[in-house]
Amino acid sequence: MRDNSGTRVGVVGTGVMGGHHARVAAMLPGYTLTGIYDTDSARAQCVAAQYDITAFRSREELCAAVEAVIIATPAATHAGIAAACLRAGCHVLLEKPIAVTAAEAEELVALHQTTDRVLMIGHVERFNPAVATLLSVLAPEEIIAADAMRLSTTPGRDRSADVIFDLMIHDIDLALACVQSLPARVEAMGHRVNGSLIDHAAALIRFDNDATFSLTASMVSHERMRKLRVLTRAEQYTVDCATREVWVQRPGAALPEQLSVPAHDPLEREQEHFLHAIRTGLEPITSAEAGLQAVRIAEMIQMSIGEPLLISGNVK
Repeated sequence: MRDNSGTRVGVVGTGVMGGHHARVAAMLPGYTLTGIYDTDSARAQCVAAQYDITAFRSREELCAAVEAVIIATPAATHAGIAAACLRAGCHVLLEKPIAVTAAEAEELVALHQTTDRVLMIGHVERFNPAVATLLSVLAPEEIIAADAMRLSTTPGRDRSADVIFDLMIHDIDLALACVQSLPARVEAMGHRVNGSLIDHAAALIRFDNDATFSLTASMVSHERMRKLRVLTRAEQYTVDCATREVWVQRPGAALPEQLSVPAHDPLEREQEHFLHAIRTGLEPITSAEAGLQAVRIAEMIQMSIGEPLLISGNVK
C-alpha cells in the first residue's frame, strides 16, 4: 500500500528530466508522489503507470491534489507554469533556468515574494558532491580566475533555449556561488551551427572583486565534458562534475592531491533540499533570487555576442 504520510508532490512534464524527477520523488522518504501532468497525455499515462499514480487531465487538477510541484518542461514555459502553480498555492521546484529572459524572471520573483511558498530553482550542479566539496574548501580562499568547459554531444536538447540558457547557465550559477560577487564586464562570442539559436558560446566575465571566469558551452561537440578549474592565490582546484572528482595542486607539491568526495546522487540531494525548505521555511541555496542573477548574466552574454557589454554599476 502506498505511504500517504509524506508531502504530496506532483511532476509537471514527463520528458527526460521529468522522468528522473518522478523516479527520485517516488523513492525518497518524506515525499508522496501523487501524480503527474503532461500535455502529451499518452506519455503521462505511461509514466504514471510505472509508479501507480494519477496522470491528471490538467495542471490545475494536479495542483489541487498536491502541496508541491516539480516543473520539468521546456525552458520557454518555465516562468508561466511556475507562476500558475504558485498562484494555486503550491511550493515549486522549477528546473533551470528560472526563465528565458530577465524580465520574465523578475516578474516571477516579484510574484513569489507575495506568497509564503518555496520557489527553488533546479541548478542541480550545486548538489553535485564534487561541487559541494569545492565550495567548502574555497570558502576562505581568494579566487583569481576560473574556467569552465561544458560540452554536449546531443544537439538541441531543448530547442526553446540556446546553449547559454541550456548548458552554460549551470556554470554561470557556479561562478556566482564561487565568487559571491556581481559582474562588472562581460565579453562573449558565439556560433549558430545547427539553426537559429546559439549552440556554441564562449564568455569571459570579470566580477566586481576582480575574479575572472571563462565559460565555454557547446551543443556541437564530439565529446561530453563538464569540468571546472579554479585558481586561487595559493592553490589550483580541478573539478570533474561528471566523474565527481576534485583535485588540488598545492604550492611545492610535485603531484596534485585528490580530495575526498562523498557519494550521493545530486538529484536526490536537490529534492531533499526542496523538502527541507518546505518544512523549515528556510530559503533554498538555489533560490529564486539566485536563479534571477544567473539569468541576468546569461542575458548579458546573449547581448554581448559579437561585442563587449560594459555594465555601469552593479546588477541590482
